[in-house]
Amino acid sequence: MYGFEQMLLNVLFLLVFLLFVPIILEINTYRFFNEHKRIIHTVSTTLAIISCMSFPIPLMEGYIFDLRLVALTIGGLYGGISVSILLAAVTVFFRFLIGGAGAIGTAMVVSILLIFLIYINQPFQKASRKRKVVLASSLSAFGTVIIMLNSTFLFGATFSTIFLILYMLTSVCATASIVYVYEVFHDHILVHKRVMKAEKMEVVSHLASSISHEVRNPLTTVRGFMQMMLQSEIPEEKRKEYLKISIGEIDRANDIIRDYLTFAKPSPENVKTLNIKEELNRTFQIVTPFANMNGVEIRKKIDDYLFKGEEQLFQQCLINLTKNCIEAMPNKGLLTIETKEENGNLLLIISDNGQGMTKEQLARIGEPYFTTKGREGTGLGMLVSIRIIESMSGKLSVESQVNEGTSFYIRLPRVEEGA
Repeated sequence: MYGFEQMLLNVLFLLVFLLFVPIILEINTYRFFNEHKRIIHTVSTTLAIISCMSFPIPLMEGYIFDLRLVALTIGGLYGGISVSILLAAVTVFFRFLIGGAGAIGTAMVVSILLIFLIYINQPFQKASRKRKVVLASSLSAFGTVIIMLNSTFLFGATFSTIFLILYMLTSVCATASIVYVYEVFHDHILVHKRVMKAEKMEVVSHLASSISHEVRNPLTTVRGFMQMMLQSEIPEEKRKEYLKISIGEIDRANDIIRDYLTFAKPSPENVKTLNIKEELNRTFQIVTPFANMNGVEIRKKIDDYLFKGEEQLFQQCLINLTKNCIEAMPNKGLLTIETKEENGNLLLIISDNGQGMTKEQLARIGEPYFTTKGREGTGLGMLVSIRIIESMSGKLSVESQVNEGTSFYIRLPRVEEGA
């Protein structure tokens, strides 16, 4: 009735090509260059215009009605002057392909609308959200009035009052709604980007503060012992003890700086094929004395699997994780290390039966200034381990329960022997 179904179909085309496609582009803004986004916007608007004209409201022989001018208005205002001219040309060209007396009328109406599009394009780009809605709606209403006058006086078309009101309301409401929703979503994306940037800067600030604090502590300790060693009456035994403590503090500062540099490093450089069994055996040589000091038994079930990675970085990751497990079992415990194949990938499982973590602590794993070790840790070790595994195209996940223990699952792409 009165072409209501065709008008709803035209509105659907406008929503898909002028609202959903731009919103998807905004969501994936980092995947496209600005020039690519501009091209996609133009193609999407062109499809909207062609779709509307392909499913029109037939009123008289050779003369059709649709919502092509709504698409032309929105696409021209957001695309700029050059896009407005291109869309106007496409509209006229496709209308002449359809044929009929209305093709000449379309050329006249589009030409008049193009002049106004060019005139208000710059003010529209700089306008606020409310003003953009008003400008776009007014231009759409103006285009609708031109169509009606052109059809009535030049081509003798007659319309019912209900159709005129329905067509005008649909054009104006569709334009206002699309522009408003897009602007709201665009503003939301901008706010989200600012929040993300602020969060990144906050993380960097906390990280720098944490590094500064943690490095200053051992240096202060070393300075204090050095000052004490300047006193000549200190026994040789005490002097050696102070030197030993100072060396340990310097090593701790060195570990913190190394972890920070590894975190800042974007990707491994010396990538080669590694054997998980050989890498784990190297790790055992380093952590076994530490495990014995804490009364921790190491139980292993490892096989030969090959994968790609940088040996030094992967060793650092293994040492960080195994040390975390051992430190979680200060009064004896069991450290289990197992390798297996899972869906063509290498799965390395490192587990302890220590104190475990709560759900809240587990959710914060990987934050640069979060640690369950109190003043003994910075949280960098876990962050570095995650970063290393991700740089090897792998994934590190954690499962933990309080008083039952923690398990680290490392999944890495396997490499076939001889590949």
